[in-house]
Formats: sequence, C-alpha cells, structure tokens
Amino acid sequence: MAVLDTIEAFRKNALPFRRRVSISRDDKDFVVAFQPENLIVFRHNEANALRRVCHSLRWEIVSDLNDLTTG
Repeated sequence: MAVLDTIEAFRKNALPFRRRVSISRDDKDFVVAFQPENLIVFRHNEANALRRVCHSLRWEIVSDLNDLTTG
C-alpha cells in the first residue's frame, strides 16, 4: 500500500499543465502549436526535441500526430 500512497501523494503535489499543445509535421520540420488557437510557437527538425521542451515547460501534448513515425 505504501507505493500507492506515494503515487497518490505525487499526483496531488504535481503542478498542473500550463498550456495545451499539439505536435505535427510542417513540410520538413515539426512544429508545436498552442491549442485550440493553432498558433505555432516552436519549429525543429526533430520531434523528440520538441517533446522534451514541452515536457520541461509543463505543456500538455494533446495531439502528437507523429508519435510513431519520428525518432
């Protein structure tokens, strides 16, 4: 039961997401866009780099159209 208590305590203390974003391909690059406005805020040639940035900024990725096709 201690493991479940630890997980629940972490969940309660976790900070909420700051933004909702999507990651998609735009020609040769990948982009991060605020949702629902669809305003592009980041562009990079690697989707994983964008995912790391979103995670560190505590942005929730609500749509990742390339999660299985990128490296």
